[in-house]
This record gives sequence, structure tokens and C-alpha cells, in this order.
Amino acid sequence: MPHQVPVIDDTLVWDAWLAMYKVPALSVALELDIFESLDAQPDSPEGLAARRDCDLLGLRALLPMLMQLGFLSLHGGIYQLSEAGKQYMLKSSPFSWGGLFKRLSATMVAHKLLLETINKERARAAKNRPADGWESGHVDMPLARDVTAFMHSHSAPAAYGMARTCDFSGIRKVLDVGGGSGCFSIALASTRPDIYCSIMELPTICELAQQYIEEAGVTSQVDTIVVDMFRQPWPLGFDAHFFSNVFHDWSVETCLELARKSHTALPVGGSILLHEMLLDDSGTAPAPAVAFSLLMAMGTMGQQFTFAQLREILETAGFRHVGCQHSYGYYSLVRAVK
Repeated sequence: MPHQVPVIDDTLVWDAWLAMYKVPALSVALELDIFESLDAQPDSPEGLAARRDCDLLGLRALLPMLMQLGFLSLHGGIYQLSEAGKQYMLKSSPFSWGGLFKRLSATMVAHKLLLETINKERARAAKNRPADGWESGHVDMPLARDVTAFMHSHSAPAAYGMARTCDFSGIRKVLDVGGGSGCFSIALASTRPDIYCSIMELPTICELAQQYIEEAGVTSQVDTIVVDMFRQPWPLGFDAHFFSNVFHDWSVETCLELARKSHTALPVGGSILLHEMLLDDSGTAPAPAVAFSLLMAMGTMGQQFTFAQLREILETAGFRHVGCQHSYGYYSLVRAVK
């Protein structure tokens, strides 16, 4: 039987999970003297990265988080300390909380990971990020099983919500690119008997996805295709390419490469669909997307995007009529046409 969409969305769970990145954002900023640097000279992420020899992608994720927490403000692209930042985050302040966060940082794995992300020397030495397997074209079964279960657990509610709220008119055959467990294909098949989906993944992920497909009872509408999306030609014959939480794993350049591959493989009139948690136009809100972007900088090679950034990627790749609609919880579906 098809799953029903939960009567309440999963934003409370997202809020609880992503809250764990607030403390390491502060502890890392304190360890790297980010607050002292911005107190001495308010700056853009680019300027601060150059002055402090920090990773720019990491700072672009960290600074909006510090602003969301109320310790920075942003004016014309320049970050500076808020009054709370001056009172409680500067080491010279008699009211500094630095001692508390220094003690907490010693036992936080997230502190270490974020420090590796921001600090260039440590970032170069950082290994074993989940995205590394997809970049290399090989994911061993233990990692595949862990990552697939992780992704499935936080994607299933959004998958069924999206399948029931978004417009899939004119779409009959979907290629689910980097589809993981296949929860989005399964949700579409469970709610739309006229849609057939193929999950395009690496061998170990396809093996696991097949188990989810069989458990959901949708083998007549969903299958798997083993393809390395970076190195092998994409299959033809699909009128839509669907990506959920895929673009946010990669750099803008890699996302453009994926969009171009999609454009090449789709027929004229075919659609590309991007399911992501979007930042607003400022790139500094809403708070859950800011925290998720920080997590992506730590754990992958990517970030969360604004709609304008995704539109630019898609239009550069040759797509047109780029639109966006809210899908479920904090997520939106961006759609464009070849």
C-alpha cells in the first residue's frame, strides 16, 4: 500500500538535527579568531578568506550561520560584529564565553570537521568524505549501506510530500540521477501509476535500491541503471531527469557539468527537476537552509543554493523556462525545460 504523507511535515525534526551545528560554528569561529578579525576590519567572505588564509567555500557557509545566531550583521556584502558578538565573542571582553566553547570543542567531532573545512592546511589533509566515493566512481558496500540509509531516513517524508504536491504533468519516464535508495522514484510510482522511474546510481547503491523497490512493491514501475554519472554516457529515452539533494553536494562547476550532461541526454521539451532546500535571495536565510549549507561544506564539496544560482546554472547549460514551487517542509522543486 502507498505510504500516506504525514499529517505534519518534518520541519521540527530538521530543526532539531541542524541545531547541532550552531555550537561548532561558534567554537570554530572562536578558535580561528574570526570575531577578532571582523572587529578589526569588517569584510566580505572573499576578503576575510584572503586575509586569514581560510577556505572560501567554508567561510561562505560559516559567516551566514554566525549571522543567523545573532553575532554578526551584514551590510552591502560586508560582515561585521553585532553588539552581541562584541560583548560575548571577543576574547578581550570581560563577558566572553570563549572558555566555555573551548572546553566544549575538545569533545565535538563536528568542531574538528568544520575546522578542517575552514582551515586550508587541515582541509587539504581531510579525507573520507562521503562525496569522495561518487567522485571516484566507487563506493564500497559498508559505506553505501550507511549513506543510503542516512539519506533515505531524512528524504522519505519529503519524497511523498513532493509526489503529491508538485506538478508532474507531461512526464511519463523519469531518470532519477544519483537516486540513492530510490525513495523519490518509489514515492512517484506509489502516487502516479502513469510514471515509470529508473534510478541511475553506482553498482553498490543500485543493489541496495533494488531492495527498497521490492519492499515498496513497485517493481513494475521502478528499476535501476548502473551508470557513473561523471564518466559514462547517460541513457536516453527519458522525458525528465530528477535530482534530489544532488547539486548541493558539488561545486558550481560540477553542477554545471551535470546540468550539461542532462541537457545533452534529454529530448527537446524534456525537463530537469532539482529538489533542494533553497536559500533566499540574500544567501543568509532561512536558518535551516543556512545550517544545511554549513553541513554540506563540512561533509561534501558543496553548498545550498538560492533559486537565482540554480537558474543561472540551468540557463548556462541551455535550459529555459526555469521555475520553482514549494514542495514539502523546507524543500522546493526547481524545473526547467530543454
